[in-house]
Amino acid sequence: MTTYGEDGLGTAENADFNGQHRLDHIVNMYREMNIPFGPIMAALNRKTKQGRDIIWARGDFTPENFDNVVVPTLMDFDYLKQLAPNTVGAHYYNLVKNWGIEEIYNQRFKYEEIQDDNFAHEMRVNLSRHLLLAHDFWHVLFRYDTATMGEAMIQEVTAHLSGFKPPKLVSFFGTWKMARKLKSNLPWKVRKECIQLSKQCSRELFFQPHLSLLERDIEEVRKEYNIGVPVVYKQFVEEFGAQGESRLDTFHPQYKDVEWDTLERVL
Repeated sequence: MTTYGEDGLGTAENADFNGQHRLDHIVNMYREMNIPFGPIMAALNRKTKQGRDIIWARGDFTPENFDNVVVPTLMDFDYLKQLAPNTVGAHYYNLVKNWGIEEIYNQRFKYEEIQDDNFAHEMRVNLSRHLLLAHDFWHVLFRYDTATMGEAMIQEVTAHLSGFKPPKLVSFFGTWKMARKLKSNLPWKVRKECIQLSKQCSRELFFQPHLSLLERDIEEVRKEYNIGVPVVYKQFVEEFGAQGESRLDTFHPQYKDVEWDTLERVL
């Protein structure tokens, strides 16, 4: 947990239920904590039609739509790179262009792993697929980069939006690692801010089809779902820079993020 975000998903590959060694250690930990947290997440998201559509793979969330439309579109870099710099899709492309989405998407719980007729496994497949593809969208919307501090914060965001609480552990230990490394309490203040920003964000964001966001103005999306500017995180980036492993890879180089540039922490 203290190395998450340093080198992508890392090399500690664990076996899935079919014996294939493909799972990152963090994803493997989440699997081990599926009971009781997986059913709790499913129960929470069954309360709305949108959540049930994700859980039961209906509408925009069918396996066929993911395989034939969603994933090919998210891998179509010729399409993504021509999107206007102010769009969510352009920011998403700038983030994933160097490594694609295959590595993270391959971490999902797959149909081939289902070993009995328990409907809970089908829900797990559908939620896992949705969560992993949403991960990089949340990175660009919340502005947290893919280094240790940013990844730790996106785990906090994930816990709130999805209702799956184990990512809070990664958030805590990633913050602990950076505070210890830098000999500073600022990482804890970054996490405190992130918890507040996550709570303020509308959970409606979790239910959105991935492709529906691509061509939308990124600031309009942030305003619609009440995603604030992480000004304490900005202070962290400015104060520690490379020492804090920051790389700000969630910002499109041709887009001027006025909110980020102008807002400062109120002391």
